[in-house]
Amino acid sequence: MKPKTSYGIGKIYSAQIRSIKKDKVFFEIKLLSFFDFEPQEIIKKAAFFIKIKNFNPYTSFKIGETIDVKVIRLFNHKENACLLDYEVVPCILPADEYIKTHPVGSTVQGKIDTITGATMTIFLAPNVYALTKRSKHAHTGQIVDCKIDKFHNQKISLRVF
Repeated sequence: MKPKTSYGIGKIYSAQIRSIKKDKVFFEIKLLSFFDFEPQEIIKKAAFFIKIKNFNPYTSFKIGETIDVKVIRLFNHKENACLLDYEVVPCILPADEYIKTHPVGSTVQGKIDTITGATMTIFLAPNVYALTKRSKHAHTGQIVDCKIDKFHNQKISLRVF
């Protein structure tokens, strides 16, 4: 008889950080399942793949720390090299913390980190960056005043004055 479980996309679990790489963070999720009416602990492996440019996971995460994560994709752990069961995203990232103290509509100061073509990356706080249109007279290292226009999926949209 198969164990009865209810896992899925969108579920939030407490997960313990097992290891940190520059492009991903590995988690261990302990779940309770019932097999023939007997409770059993099942350990699932998960990873947060860092797609945010300039994000340093070593300053935001610590090995052994337990945080809440949300499942965004299911894997067949037998078919991937890391034996992962889930792709997850932490419920709270540095951009979320920044928006709590600087809500949408507020004016903040940032430093121009990089300029690439018609866009520039603005450094707002450690591990918090925003991508915006390039200003005519902008140069790297310049401090600029910005207004936060939108925040969605840990991405901050702003306008430079």
